Parts: sequence; C-alpha cells; structure tokens
Amino acid sequence: VNDIVVLGPEQFYATRDHYFTSYFLVLLEMIMDFHWTYVLFYSPREVIQLGTLVDNLTVDPATGDILTGCHPNPMKLLIYNPEDPPGSEVLRIQDVLSDNPRVSTLYANDGSVLQASSVASVYREKMLVGTVFHKALYCEL
Repeated sequence: VNDIVVLGPEQFYATRDHYFTSYFLVLLEMIMDFHWTYVLFYSPREVIQLGTLVDNLTVDPATGDILTGCHPNPMKLLIYNPEDPPGSEVLRIQDVLSDNPRVSTLYANDGSVLQASSVASVYREKMLVGTVFHKALYCEL
C-alpha cells in the first residue's frame, strides 16, 4: 500500500503502487511497464483498475471525488533522461460507491511541462499538482 485516505471509521481509499513486494520484481514490473496498480475502496471492498501507475490519493472535499497523481510511463521515472522526461497524469474517480464509478483524466502531459506527477488536490475549481522531483503545477479546472 502506498497511500491511504480515511473517510470514516469503516471507510478508506488506498493505492497499491506495485504488485510485487520484492525490490527486484518491482524494478522488473516498472521495466516491463506492467500497469498492475489500483485504487481500493473499503466498505465494501471494491477495486478500480486504472491502467497507469497510481501514486497518492486526495479527496475533493466538495464532491467526494478521488484524485490521484499517476505515472503513465514508469520506466522513464525509473531511468530519468532529461531529454525524454517522465510524463504526468491526474485522474478523477467519480461516483466511487456506485455500480459504475467514472474515471476521467483531469491532466495529462508528456513531461514537457510537468514531470512525474505524484499527487493532486482541488479547491474551488482550482487544482495543484505535486511531483516526485520536479516543480508543482497550478491550474483552473
């Protein structure tokens, strides 16, 4: 488990940012570009596959939506090249308690503007995106 957001005494969200726990297998997972990460909602247990390397979670206080900073190309994160930097991605998960949660992309970039996004927060239709080792990004939604 990489990150946990507690909603109440019996409800929480968690991200699993790697399938394997062995350091060698985690490296192999990133090199092979496996997208085996997910967001887990507990109460009752539900798993949402996102097809990207999920990092940290936040909850939009106004809507209850989940936002997550993601790494669309984890190999570039592992082996950094300033000429071909890792991209950034921010996903929003809406209606997580329904039978059909909706996942949408709030931000995506190939690394030319923002590298290696790891977290995003919104407040009054404005978003702040943090990164692993790069700058932060502020934008209006």
